[in-house]
Amino acid sequence: MNLSTKLSRVALVLSLLAGGGCGKLVPPGALVVTQVPTPGPGVPAAKDMLDARYPPGSRVVLVIPPYRPLDVRVLSQGLEAAGDPVVSPDGRCVFFAGKAHGADAWQIYAAKVSGGQPKAVTSMDGGAMGAAIIATGDLVFGSPVPNVGETWNTSRPSALYSQSPNGKPRRLTYGPMSALDPTALADGRILFVSGQPNATTGSTPHLALFTVNNDGTEVTAFAGKHDRVAFVRRPRDLLDGHVGFLASNADALGDSWAEGVSLARPFANRGPLFSFPGARCRSVEPGGDGTILVSLESRGVSGRSMRGSQAVFRLVAGAQTLPQPLFDDPAWDDIEATRVAARPKPMGHVTAIAPGKNYGTILCLDANRSTYQTAQNGNRSATARIRVLNQVGNGKVRVLGEVPVQTDGSFMAEVPADIPLGFEALDEQGQVLRRLPPMIWVRAGENRSCIGCHEPHNHSPRNARPLAASQPPVVLGGQTGCVAIHPPAP
Repeated sequence: MNLSTKLSRVALVLSLLAGGGCGKLVPPGALVVTQVPTPGPGVPAAKDMLDARYPPGSRVVLVIPPYRPLDVRVLSQGLEAAGDPVVSPDGRCVFFAGKAHGADAWQIYAAKVSGGQPKAVTSMDGGAMGAAIIATGDLVFGSPVPNVGETWNTSRPSALYSQSPNGKPRRLTYGPMSALDPTALADGRILFVSGQPNATTGSTPHLALFTVNNDGTEVTAFAGKHDRVAFVRRPRDLLDGHVGFLASNADALGDSWAEGVSLARPFANRGPLFSFPGARCRSVEPGGDGTILVSLESRGVSGRSMRGSQAVFRLVAGAQTLPQPLFDDPAWDDIEATRVAARPKPMGHVTAIAPGKNYGTILCLDANRSTYQTAQNGNRSATARIRVLNQVGNGKVRVLGEVPVQTDGSFMAEVPADIPLGFEALDEQGQVLRRLPPMIWVRAGENRSCIGCHEPHNHSPRNARPLAASQPPVVLGGQTGCVAIHPPAP
């Protein structure tokens, strides 16, 4: 390297270190990376999920081309630990989970990629995690941060909240199981991880991906609902028509691999993102120009010893071999990397919430339309009534009431807002044909519709006016007794 090149690089680094407003630029190709200290003795026992992911000393840094370990600047300066960064759509600021020295809880912090001290933007009781930025510019996050071993089986599940700058948090999800790892899709929906509806209290759930609008309406299963892998984590829109995420057979950070699904048919084409085995994947992010930024173990890379640290790689979907890392600091595990680049804002959503109401409406077009054709006892009878349930904890649900099903299979009910709801399809004798445990909800004033009970995926409704829509909805909400949660129908 000649003297002029050295001087230009020094000037570039000094300009970055000088900081400034969000308007200051960083070099094209810059990355924001989470660095975790390599394992060693004396690490305190983790209290919550983020303590386990980001032990003391973990930091969020800016890395500039040509991605040398010395060319980094700490964005989480002054915090005890930090991680899980997301860059704002304008490419100027980064949000991440951080823990101040001596603090009990994690909060979401914001920092300018051009420099300056990070600033806490949440103050949630129990902490906050998993930042995402939606169409309105609001911050979405999960709270509280689950304690170690209590992520899914807890009396206080984590929910998603949205918060405008300097505003108060607004709750978006009301399921009985934690909602974690939110990310904004290009069409405006929020993608997140939660327990699958057939999970029962007291058991390890089968996790899946769900979507919800940015006002908390229309919660919907997205992918993984019928798959056999137990755990999914950290989904991301790869901006190429696919969503990537981490999958594992155990709730352990080091044993995950990268998978993906098509946004057009998320239930039909799940599969590995890469063809090489192992490599202990910790994150996937869009890398630009059809590439993917991936954190993988550098063990086995040419010129490396059998022991490696986590490093950042730039790959294409279907890659069969592991190339040299894009960025690798052997003194750290580089577990997350995202580009510093402007991107189109997600689409918006016109809210239909009516804050003055305490109920919403559910319209089902055909309760007999289902992927589950028979009950456990082989009963093929048509659905006569729908029993609406609400989970009250301890493996119990309360019955909100029953709704008659019209001759075309349709029904409509007015139900309480912002509580987890479930449904049982009953025959004329009152036997349960199909069951959805309490998992969905409606917001105040929301008019929610579905094709059927466990309806076939990727199907559109038939072009017919349901009979139930010609009559007033059945009003439900009174408690008529508690029943044990039944096993799900096959």
